[in-house]
Amino acid sequence: MNIFILNPNYHKLASKQFQTKLRGVGNVTVFSKPASLQSLSPLWKGAEPCIIALDPDFCDWKAPDELFSVPHLKAICLQSTSFSWINTEIAKKRHIPIIHLINWSTESVAEWAMMLAFNLARRVPIMAQNNWKEEYVTQQGIELAGKTIGIIGLGHIGTRIAEIAKGIGMNVQYWSRKSRDQRFLYMSLPKLIKTSDVLVPAMSQNTQTQGILSDKLLSMIKPSAMFISIVHNIYNHDLLINMVKHNKIFGYAFEENGGGTFNKYKGNIWAGPANAWVTKESEQRNIEQWVKTICDAAKGKFPQQVN
Repeated sequence: MNIFILNPNYHKLASKQFQTKLRGVGNVTVFSKPASLQSLSPLWKGAEPCIIALDPDFCDWKAPDELFSVPHLKAICLQSTSFSWINTEIAKKRHIPIIHLINWSTESVAEWAMMLAFNLARRVPIMAQNNWKEEYVTQQGIELAGKTIGIIGLGHIGTRIAEIAKGIGMNVQYWSRKSRDQRFLYMSLPKLIKTSDVLVPAMSQNTQTQGILSDKLLSMIKPSAMFISIVHNIYNHDLLINMVKHNKIFGYAFEENGGGTFNKYKGNIWAGPANAWVTKESEQRNIEQWVKTICDAAKGKFPQQVN
């Protein structure tokens, strides 16, 4: 069995123990980011069954369809929870299992979301735009205790955000397509958006969630509310930027690929790097689970298959 690791940071992230474990189930070849897949000759010339272990950063979060033409490909193991960046339908037609990771960054992302909420509540972007000078009028913030947080999507991450928010004294309400939790108040999505002081979409990014947060719904956010984003491309980003600019909502926090600066935007807008998952603990869980899915796939087991 050939195992092709497509990851520019593999040797930095994978300990010697994990590297030894992978070598125990197959012949491991590691590729950093190449000019093209066609330049990786071992991928195309191998005569043995193979597994591709793919980091989304290797292909800038857009897996090329030519991957599915690699000879004797038995599975693709993603180093991410999201799988919207790879064509699972083509893989399914060609009987190639796509395996993803689950629940490895829940704590990190939930804590990040609350960090963003605290930053907006205390108008940290405004302070940064003012070169951190003291100014008691424009920098006056709000307390989150006693406020109502509305969580859209109650999966692993949404649930953990709800628990943390409840722990600091917030009222927690939510809308979810499938999940229900009696600890928190469920309500319709329009009512949630109209009545929440802090809105946090925590849904997966895929075709099923695209369009759930329509412009019409976003326009229902009350002027004193803030919008905390830990997801991408499932709502109108430019509309929210404009709403903050014209004081139609209190604030907006989001991740910007490559990072951003507070001075780039006007008003209470937090624009930072996409580092929600970047903690020592989550990275350890990520590589540990990824190695396990690769080893399982080498044995013909695919417990976390998505297609």
